[in-house]
Amino acid sequence: MLDIAAKVAGIRAAYGPDEHRALAVYGDAHAALEEAGLYPYVETRGGLALCAYADNGTLFVVACEDSLPFNRKTPGMLRGWHLSHVPEDGPAPAWRCVVYDTAPACLCCGAAGDLHLTPLVEAVTVHLATCAHGPKEAAQ
Repeated sequence: MLDIAAKVAGIRAAYGPDEHRALAVYGDAHAALEEAGLYPYVETRGGLALCAYADNGTLFVVACEDSLPFNRKTPGMLRGWHLSHVPEDGPAPAWRCVVYDTAPACLCCGAAGDLHLTPLVEAVTVHLATCAHGPKEAAQ
């Protein structure tokens, strides 16, 4: 069995300047995922995202339209949360559940979706209780 806490501790120990900068910007979201019982970490390969392992070894990925902006405070930079559930940290997962998405459909009008963290965390909790994907699929 995979020791999720140890795996995430190893990822966090290898943080460089980009990951530390991102953690300073998204520390509240990181803490909210941790309080929900997940094991979050910052991912900067291919764009910024917050990732969080569940106890069953599957992964939640928090991004925006594509990736999270490093500058969250400038109005219009963070347009909403996009939360997906995948079996592993990789470019082409075998399955993907879109769990929560507040990013606006129209990116040209400058609108922003809900950026509160409580509904994001609640979506994780509900999804984990009802998702048919589990550890067997995560290991494949």
